[in-house]
Amino acid sequence: MEIISEHDAIRMMEDVSKLPDGNFNIAFYKYSRSTGIVDKSLCTKKHCRSRLQLPHEKWDVDGDNYFLFTDGDGKPKQCYKILIRYISLSTDGYTLRKVERFK
Repeated sequence: MEIISEHDAIRMMEDVSKLPDGNFNIAFYKYSRSTGIVDKSLCTKKHCRSRLQLPHEKWDVDGDNYFLFTDGDGKPKQCYKILIRYISLSTDGYTLRKVERFK
């Protein structure tokens, strides 16, 4: 399994989203800011596309900490970039890549 940096993973997901039929799968840990707890199980979303911030989205922390995307149903989602663990891209047959923060 290929290991890539967080920065490369974000770039790759944004680039594939620019293609007409491009999408990606993403696996990350959910984090609740209200409780301060990271979920112990990975959350997986399929056939996603990166997106821009919506007008009603405002955060108490820097928005650069979030990765924004739509899931396969077109629903807007977000996750903390540092909690992304795996990605796969439609352009290479969804080959799984592990994401490491400090690669």
